[in-house]
Amino acid sequence: MPTLQASREQPAPATERAVPSGGQRADIQALRALAVSLVVIYHFWPHRLTGGYVGVDVFFVISGFLITTHLIQNPPARLGDLASFWGRRIRRLLPAALLVLVASLVATWLVAPSTLWHDTTVQAIASAFYAQNWALAAQAVDYMAADSVPTAVQHYWSLSIEEQFYLCWPVLIMLSGIFVRRRGGSLLSGAACCIVIVTLISFASSALAPSTDAAAYFHSWTRFWELGAGGLAAFVAIWLPAAEGGRTLRTLLAWAGLAGIVFSAWTYDETTVFPGSAAALPVLATALVILAAPVPGAGSPLPLMGLRPVQWLGGVSYSVYLWHWPVIVLLPFALGHPPSWPVKAGALAVVFLLAWGTKITVEDPLRGSRPLGMPLRRSFVFALSGALVVSAVGAGLEWRTRLASEAPTVAAGRPCFGAQALIDRGCDSVHGESLVTPPAFAATDMSPAAERGCVVGGGYTDRASCTFGAASGKQARVALIGNSHADMWLPALDEVAERRGWRVTTYLIENCYTVARKIDFEDKRTGNCASWNRWAIGEVSKGDFDLVITGNRSLQPLVGVSEADKGEVLTRAYEKVLRQWMDGGKRVLVLQDVPRAGFDDDPTDPQCVEANASDLAACDAPISQRDVPVEQADAARQINDERVKVFDPTPYVCPDGICRAVVGGVIVHYDLHHLSGTFVRSLAPQLGVAVEQAMEGSN
Repeated sequence: MPTLQASREQPAPATERAVPSGGQRADIQALRALAVSLVVIYHFWPHRLTGGYVGVDVFFVISGFLITTHLIQNPPARLGDLASFWGRRIRRLLPAALLVLVASLVATWLVAPSTLWHDTTVQAIASAFYAQNWALAAQAVDYMAADSVPTAVQHYWSLSIEEQFYLCWPVLIMLSGIFVRRRGGSLLSGAACCIVIVTLISFASSALAPSTDAAAYFHSWTRFWELGAGGLAAFVAIWLPAAEGGRTLRTLLAWAGLAGIVFSAWTYDETTVFPGSAAALPVLATALVILAAPVPGAGSPLPLMGLRPVQWLGGVSYSVYLWHWPVIVLLPFALGHPPSWPVKAGALAVVFLLAWGTKITVEDPLRGSRPLGMPLRRSFVFALSGALVVSAVGAGLEWRTRLASEAPTVAAGRPCFGAQALIDRGCDSVHGESLVTPPAFAATDMSPAAERGCVVGGGYTDRASCTFGAASGKQARVALIGNSHADMWLPALDEVAERRGWRVTTYLIENCYTVARKIDFEDKRTGNCASWNRWAIGEVSKGDFDLVITGNRSLQPLVGVSEADKGEVLTRAYEKVLRQWMDGGKRVLVLQDVPRAGFDDDPTDPQCVEANASDLAACDAPISQRDVPVEQADAARQINDERVKVFDPTPYVCPDGICRAVVGGVIVHYDLHHLSGTFVRSLAPQLGVAVEQAMEGSN
């Protein structure tokens, strides 16, 4: 996390405030050391310190305190003041951050599987422009990215939030100053009121965020209150100087604050709703330590805080934060297996060495106005240039990934391609003679519907419907409705429809499956999903369609239904919808869901294939070890009517009872439960026959 030059951005010194000879507050340096220790231990040994992620919140409060103090002492009054402030932030933070970004990209290319290259590139570029938290927030709500693996640059999300704070905060203080001065008010009072309002609104949005909203963890707005709390501490420090408190009281407050931080790190875990109201404990505890400003005396934590190792770690905390994550993420790939405890300890020593080297060769020389320092007028040019360099390196990595995308197109017309290897008796190998879809390509080989804005996501408030296949659709009109497990069939259906003159209209949504019951998302999506289903089911019912094609995976629970009863209730719910369409004169084809490629901790097909390129059978498994959801297909079979048919892809995914990662040279799944676009296209002939039979009501 960013550390700031305390000699410039600390509050006006009160008597006996803990300031060592270097001009930095020893207590704040110690807080930095504690914060980075919590984060690093949590990432290296997550089961040893389950709540170590609160170290990020400690950093947020420190940054908010120091930056607000600096802005109060040097309030910006014009654009030039803002430019000067932003230039100093660039010189302080960007050189080391850009260095680690480039190093992480290169290291990813050298040691990580190609399946990580695309995500790493996207996130590195987002990090270079300090928008990483937004990229991760988007990915957190992207159902299609649910099985994503962490990249070596994922930790830049917190730096992005801080940079956004540095961009907005001085503007807020400048505008509040202009406003109150015109009315004869006090700058301090005006700025404090604005910060109180912003902080309270941000805290409310964080506290009220649904527990299932994974994106809230990364949103700027649900995190700004933590920096705002540090900002409010800066005002309190000015209005109530630490010197006015007795030594004993300040000592007790400091220890209480430290205890609050350690308690939250020790007791919080992955089940804690965060950063909601639970974040208030480490945030307020950090502010308490800062305001206590401990001084020497009996029982004071200052002697411990002032230890040279503690102060040293606080000084290199920014670089330690930058380096620790790529090391721990890439280490298993470099070793070929998870690192042992001693190896992790050695890796941690490497992190400290890299951090120390970065501080003395990059951070310190470029921070000030010494001859080696960067003039302010060049800071913005440096920031843009650095971001472009990262983008260029990332583009090179992405180019290598995209080179592979030409291979499936070239091979598509060959015999024994994909699923056809199971049908053509002249094909000797189920896996195929060679791999046609490289893992890096297969990891992103999915339906184009989401990119075209045809899949409803987020809060389920949109009403999206798109058209595929033939433009006119003179031969037949087809509706495709369901969640991503209907969407994944679109590459084949689009191809079949275009050849046969069919017009396909889509009604697609993420995760929400097609039933006339409430699905439990524990937030506003519960009602919005039900509303979307009423709309989409109704549109299909009244539409002039010759055939309705539907497919779903039913992951979320139903409201008021136990897990034990879910299967039976779900089958009846699906049957009700199918009968509604039949009563409206529609024929229906149910796309039976496919067996999963594994469970949450298992590698995806692309990851497994890359790790076992010389032994593809190592990625296969008996169907008995796979989850095979069939509720919607069972509903269709129970109706037992020629107007409702089922297309079962299981024989092509798990031929002879063995689920394959590769069939006919094509990687079958792109994640743990969606078929790859190329494999689906290889099934186009079989899907086309099934669609025609469903239209005709024949077997």
